[in-house]
Amino acid sequence: SAIVSPATTTSPSSGISSRLMQRRSVDLPEPLAPRIEITSPSCASSEMPRSTSSAPKRLRRFLALTAIACHTERVGIGPLVLNATTRDPAQLAVAAATLQDLSGGRLTLGLGAGAGAESPYSRELKMFRAVLNDAPSRRTRVIESIQFLRALWSGERQFNGSQIGFEAADGVLTPRPMPPIIVGGNGPKMAALAGTYADGLNLHSWESDLFRLVGVAREAADRVGNHDFEVSLESPFERQWLDPTSKIRTACSDLGIARVQVRWNASLGLDAIAL
Repeated sequence: SAIVSPATTTSPSSGISSRLMQRRSVDLPEPLAPRIEITSPSCASSEMPRSTSSAPKRLRRFLALTAIACHTERVGIGPLVLNATTRDPAQLAVAAATLQDLSGGRLTLGLGAGAGAESPYSRELKMFRAVLNDAPSRRTRVIESIQFLRALWSGERQFNGSQIGFEAADGVLTPRPMPPIIVGGNGPKMAALAGTYADGLNLHSWESDLFRLVGVAREAADRVGNHDFEVSLESPFERQWLDPTSKIRTACSDLGIARVQVRWNASLGLDAIAL
């Protein structure tokens, strides 16, 4: 999926299909928090081909997002999330900086730790003989990817991580402003990682220990002085999310959730999200 900010606009003659418009945010009356955003799963989960012929198409995210950026002016964009363990950090840095430049500073970058061997999503990695790392190694890769990107974009000449790094960096495109980095997670270790190193955490609304995960993330953020840290949720599409006075909106506001991404697809029709 992809991030889209308030006041979404598209060119009527752009020819961009509904599959490319990943997420749309709608401006709602008070209470202001959480902000509600509409998400389409056309680029969700993975860019790798699926192992079944009936699976939906997965678009190359940076290419799809570039198309959106070039045909819009106020749409916030970004992948939510990319698997940091399967991406070369230098290529990711240049791709993200390019998209930030082309979009005029509208990028939010989402990163995740990928799938373990026990996950059904690991089928894609096994299919292409990719390395299946253990959870601690994958979490380290996320941390170092965040540090790598920020160091490179800040103009530092060298970064030495246990898995990745660079030296004598020069002539690399620098994004201005530096895009916020959001970490996707579904457990306390990733929640704490996000609070410590990232600008935000994205959780599934159906997590059984949602309150605990939010608390873990916020405690970690407070410990390191990460005062602008935000938590967002991903949820199935339900009309109650569009009602600013609904109990679920109030509960999320009380929990300090900054925004909720609700999944929409073309079969629901535009009337489902019309205000």
